[in-house]
Amino acid sequence: MSDLLSSANMGILLLAVALLAAAPGVIFMVRASGVASRIDLRLSRRSAAPSADLSAKPQTRIADRLASIAARAAPKNKSEASQIRFRLLRARYTHPQAVALFYGARLLSLILFPLCFFVAVPFLPDSLPGWFPLAGFGFTAIFGLMLPGILVDRRIQNAELECSDGFPDMMDLLVACVEAGLSLDAAVLRVSEELENRHRELSLNLKTLALEMRAGRARKAAWRAFADRVGLEEASSLATMLRQSEEMGTSLGETLRVFSSDMRQRRMLMAEEKAMALPAKMTVPLILFVFPVLLGVLIVPAIIRFQSFM
Repeated sequence: MSDLLSSANMGILLLAVALLAAAPGVIFMVRASGVASRIDLRLSRRSAAPSADLSAKPQTRIADRLASIAARAAPKNKSEASQIRFRLLRARYTHPQAVALFYGARLLSLILFPLCFFVAVPFLPDSLPGWFPLAGFGFTAIFGLMLPGILVDRRIQNAELECSDGFPDMMDLLVACVEAGLSLDAAVLRVSEELENRHRELSLNLKTLALEMRAGRARKAAWRAFADRVGLEEASSLATMLRQSEEMGTSLGETLRVFSSDMRQRRMLMAEEKAMALPAKMTVPLILFVFPVLLGVLIVPAIIRFQSFM
């Protein structure tokens, strides 16, 4: 009886050992099956991707048709297209198809505004003259044709104003970076990072300048392109001064310091000139608006009192 129990215990022990030895293999097989299922799932998703592309084809076709219509509206003359591209670049429209999209927007507004006016004509009062619908149709067509250009010019003016506000700070930071030992290229990149939060437009132009110089463009050409993009007289003077400094071999830090102080002095003179011209500009508003009011305040009480005596 004891031999049977000992043999049973030995069998159980051998079974437990066999199970423990087989456990890693079982775990490996389970994981392998899970990995295989995941691989099959990924393959099935990749095989289903072309069907998703086929379902998205109508949208891409519409986008392609709109892009082709906009491209047809764009000018074929390369010089005119380059001028429009430069205007859009100054307005921070950097899309590769910016010129085509601009002319497409002009075409769309040219059609949309007269169409809206045509829809609104039946709701206009009958007392209007007969030529008014035709004149309104022409006015809305001209306005729709000019509206994209007006918006681009307004954005360029805002960008120039923002760059003008941050230009003195840029010069001070450039002087500090160059005198601290940085090269001009590294100073430009550092200043662009410092101005990113306060003067974003100027920071973007400086980053573009740094990328152009890093790509191998000549420093004179890169600074001239920067001055053209910014559109400021100070930037053009800075580009000319840097070119002359590079040709003559003068100290860059001293040159930047002199230019910065000269720029601030010139801005102070411009502010004083505007302040001195203010009285002459205020003469017409004073005569048209302030003087009649003062005259009425002074004369009306006397007229009322004189009438009471009468």
